[in-house]
Amino acid sequence: MKQLWQETGDTRFAVVTARVSSGPTDRIDLYIDMVEENVIREDLSFAEMAQVAITAAGEAGLEGQGADALVGRIFASLHKMKRSYIRSFVFLLEELGDVLPYPKAISRNLGVEVARRLQASPEVSQSLRSALTSVRSADEQADVLSRTFAPPASRVSSGRAPDQKKAVKYEFHVGEAKVTARKGECRILSETDFSSIDRKRLQSAIEAFHRVLREE
Repeated sequence: MKQLWQETGDTRFAVVTARVSSGPTDRIDLYIDMVEENVIREDLSFAEMAQVAITAAGEAGLEGQGADALVGRIFASLHKMKRSYIRSFVFLLEELGDVLPYPKAISRNLGVEVARRLQASPEVSQSLRSALTSVRSADEQADVLSRTFAPPASRVSSGRAPDQKKAVKYEFHVGEAKVTARKGECRILSETDFSSIDRKRLQSAIEAFHRVLREE
């Protein structure tokens, strides 16, 4: 704040309103206070919230508690689905953080999907790390992550017909909804109460879904 005041001369930075805590304070309580204050005021990215948990786990006063476990304590006021997203980013940063130059630019859906696929296929980690070392922008980073973990259906060679006898299944997230696709079935799991939606509106949405699938 002193530096801001010296650089700008703006009187807004001349005085700081602070809360002084007396007596011993649990370090985790300080993190919770900080998070509750900043999550409300700022639109923090999932990578930033994950980094808070990772940093907290490295504190000497919090030995024995991993970042994944601390998410539940530090972000207790957030919805459980959001905490799940943060845990995915915790895994992503712990796995690739040193080669992710633009972690804050990773979208929620992409980050959650990459974390899920890395957990399912840990052998891909090394090749992905190598690819990320050459990125020069947030867009390049997103492209590397997206190409490496493209849905199985999009990786089928155009010159080779897929094995019709082998059952193909893949999953991805759209917002808070989890979509599972397989032959003859497309299942959507969501906290939305679909029975509360007007039947005509829901039918119109499904019809639009089918129209898009029929498009070449």
